[in-house]
Amino acid sequence: MLKIFSCLFFMSVTLYAQDSTLGWLDNNASPIKSASLPDESDDLRFLSGLLKDKYVVGLGEASHGTHEFYVQKGRIIKYLVLEEGYKMLALEATSGTIEPLDKFVRYGTGDLKGILKSMGLYNCKEMYDLCIWLMDYNKTKPEKDKFILAGVDNEEYWADPYTRDELMAGNLIEKQHASQCKTIIWSHNLHIAKDTTMAEFKAMGYHIKEKFGPAFYVIGFDTYKGSVNVLDNNGKFEKHIFEGKPLTFSGLFSKVRYEAFFIDFTAASNPMKDQVNKITNLYSNWRTPAPLPVRLGSDFDGLIFIRETTASISLE
Repeated sequence: MLKIFSCLFFMSVTLYAQDSTLGWLDNNASPIKSASLPDESDDLRFLSGLLKDKYVVGLGEASHGTHEFYVQKGRIIKYLVLEEGYKMLALEATSGTIEPLDKFVRYGTGDLKGILKSMGLYNCKEMYDLCIWLMDYNKTKPEKDKFILAGVDNEEYWADPYTRDELMAGNLIEKQHASQCKTIIWSHNLHIAKDTTMAEFKAMGYHIKEKFGPAFYVIGFDTYKGSVNVLDNNGKFEKHIFEGKPLTFSGLFSKVRYEAFFIDFTAASNPMKDQVNKITNLYSNWRTPAPLPVRLGSDFDGLIFIRETTASISLE
C-alpha cells in the first residue's frame, strides 16, 4: 500500500512539474510566422533586444535537410542584415566550396545553381532563394558594406571529429577578427552547442564562447515530427519520415500553444535551467533518429521550435 501511495505521489508531482513548465513556455514563447506566410519580419523584433550587445550569433539546426529550418534561418539572416548590421555569414562548409558562392553573393558572378550542386544538402531552393536575396542586397552597397560568406570547415579535419570543431572555431575567430564585422554562424545543433551536454566534447560553439563570452548568442532549432531530406549512398536527396519521443524536451515543446515559436532560456525565471533532456537529432545520412541531450540556457541560449516540419526542396 505504501509503495502504491509513493508511486502515485511521484506521478502527481511529476505531472504538476510538467504542467508548471508548460505554463511557463506558453507565457514566454514568442510565436514565429509560418514559412508559408509572406516574408515579413515583425515577429522577429524580439531579436533586437536579445542581440543588442552581441557580435556573433549561432544558428543551429536539428538536420541539414529541413525546409522550415532553412526558411526561418533565412528570415533571421535577412532581419539581422537589415536591422542589426550583420555583415558576414560563416557556414559549416569548406572555404573552397564557399568562395564561389561568396563571389556570386557579392558580385553576381558565376552560375548559382551550378555552385550549389556541389554543396550536398545545401543544394536546395531555400538556399538558392537566400543567396539571390543577398546578391540583390549587395548590388547597391559599396565594397566595404557588402555582405560576405565564409566557409570554416576543411576536408582535412573530417578524420578527427574531436579536433575538427576546435579548428572550425579557430577559422571562424580568425575570419571575424580580419573582417571586424558582426557575424552569423550556420551549423548543425551538434557543432554550435556552447557547452558539452549535447556533443559530450568541446564543440565549435564551446570554443567560440571561450573567445567571445557573452557577446556570443546561440539559437538551436528543434522539431517533433515530419519529413526530412538526407543523402543516400550516391549523394542524392532521400526523404524520410520521423517522429519524436513524447518524454523529451521536443515532446514537451510539441504541447505549447504555438506551432512555431522562439523561447529565450537565459531568462532568470527559466524552470528548465538545470534540467537535461533530449531534442530531435537527424544526421546527413539516414540513421534511426537518436535524440541528443541538451541543457537549455547552457548549450543554447534560445531555441526555435517548429512542431511539424517538411523536407527541404531539392534544387533541380
